[in-house]
Amino acid sequence: MSPEERANAYDAVCARCGGPVPAGVGVLRHGARGWDVYHRDHAPAPGPPPAGDHPGWHRRRLLSLDIGSTGNRPERDRITAAAVRGSDGVARDWVLDLGSKTQETGSDVPLAPPAQALEELATLLAAHLASRELLVVWYAPHVLTTLHAELLRHGLAPLAGRLPEGVVAPVCDPLVLDRHADRYRPGGRSLSAVAAWYGVAHERPGDPAADARAALGVAVAVAAAYPAVARLSRPALHTEQVLWYAEQTERHPDAPAWPFEEVMPVDE
Repeated sequence: MSPEERANAYDAVCARCGGPVPAGVGVLRHGARGWDVYHRDHAPAPGPPPAGDHPGWHRRRLLSLDIGSTGNRPERDRITAAAVRGSDGVARDWVLDLGSKTQETGSDVPLAPPAQALEELATLLAAHLASRELLVVWYAPHVLTTLHAELLRHGLAPLAGRLPEGVVAPVCDPLVLDRHADRYRPGGRSLSAVAAWYGVAHERPGDPAADARAALGVAVAVAAAYPAVARLSRPALHTEQVLWYAEQTERHPDAPAWPFEEVMPVDE
């Protein structure tokens, strides 16, 4: 048994053949209905449950956002690039001109003045959220907090100020979903690792367009594999993620709030 395999702590019955599995010699696998025990040679290969054809929010119109930034301090660091990808084919990219002679874009997207790019991005996101459809954001606390600070830095209205009720919702964070749906599974939790687990293509990790596309695919894959997640209404999904994230970060008191914090920009 590999170090990442989990053994059954109690006597059980093999989920495949129905035979007895003494404590400590079987293999645990987590599926859509919970944990199952198997004989070692009967255990399915590690992976998510098969995708179902059930209805859910993953079949609605989704928009995915990702950014590139100069670092991980939302109140200080700058957005260098941003991308959105939609389940309906929407695709927009921005590369912000930070005025640095050494700035390398690695992209054929033309440089844009930061205020112009951020205004276009915020207008698009606000319109989507105002329609009450889910905005997919991998690790939303970093992305949305950084965006909030950058909008304020450039004298632009933050997302909350552009929405009728002043609340940035509904948001779907595939990282929170994956950690909730399969808390103890083996493997890492980076976007690349999670995308690989669900069989979602992820080319050019770190590129906002590729990351937005992969995050969108992971969100759909989690909902397709776990009907209990998919059947939540969009407002309920947002609310549940607040609770799930709090549980996931309870040992990290300095973790930022989900889905973002209203920090003030700091210029160094």
